[in-house]
Amino acid sequence: MNTRAIVFPLVVVMAAALACTLPGAAPPTPFAFPTPNQTLTAIFAPTAGATVAAPTAAATSTIAVTAIVTSASLPTSTSGALSSRPNGSPVAAAHLSTPPTIDGDLADWATATYSVSQVTYGAARWSGLNDASGVFYIGWDSSALYIAARVTDDQYVQISSGHDMYLGDSLEIQLDANLASDFYTVSLSSDDYQIGLSAGNFGSISPQAYRWYPSDKAGVPSGVTVGGKSTTSGYTLEAKIPWTVFGVTPAEGSRYGFTLSVSDNDSAGAAAQQSMVSSVSTRELFDPTSWGTLVLGE
Repeated sequence: MNTRAIVFPLVVVMAAALACTLPGAAPPTPFAFPTPNQTLTAIFAPTAGATVAAPTAAATSTIAVTAIVTSASLPTSTSGALSSRPNGSPVAAAHLSTPPTIDGDLADWATATYSVSQVTYGAARWSGLNDASGVFYIGWDSSALYIAARVTDDQYVQISSGHDMYLGDSLEIQLDANLASDFYTVSLSSDDYQIGLSAGNFGSISPQAYRWYPSDKAGVPSGVTVGGKSTTSGYTLEAKIPWTVFGVTPAEGSRYGFTLSVSDNDSAGAAAQQSMVSSVSTRELFDPTSWGTLVLGE
């Protein structure tokens, strides 16, 4: 038989086979997972608000609703092997024999101060310590946790309230109420709290608090009192937060996951969270293992 007669049909068959589209022959287009936003902006979209003038004045707001909680149902955080996060130094809350007056005047605070200067969001929009930073005091008694902060802020802007207060100059705390039980859990659980504190605008918007987490308890937390005052370098803020808000029974030596942060907005008349500084550099919203540690002192 002629060799060319044999080869030519084979070439035709091979060409036809190569012309077919085979399943899986081409690699799939890779999918890029988005990087999670670890700030409140991952939850809420900015909302517009009216511009309000901010005269220098002191203001105090008290939420008078009383929560009914039985002591038998309240967990207590205790010290032990899993008692301290490796993020920064523990913050010691002083036991207060006399509670401070919640009015924004920090003259009645003489306890240790702790720095809030670690940029954890919006580093490109943070221009330094004069832009946003602060120090805070913290204390406790059997009824409440007390916080006072002196914030340095070169332009105070707060036109938002309620769950949108983070879109303006404000504070927030995160507290893991049962540190040992979920010490290695990298997601939020029912004992992880995030509470915002706003001094208002020293005029039409009153000082207030808002609880974002746990999400099933979101809203205005019962019994919280917030006071604020405008200063030449920024503002001061004081807050009394009943332990019932966190669902715990306090005791000397108790330890909790904890971070205090300051949100900054320099856009006059706009609602925006431009940057955030925190008490620990590792702070992430959704990861309690990135928070610091709070110890209830003597």
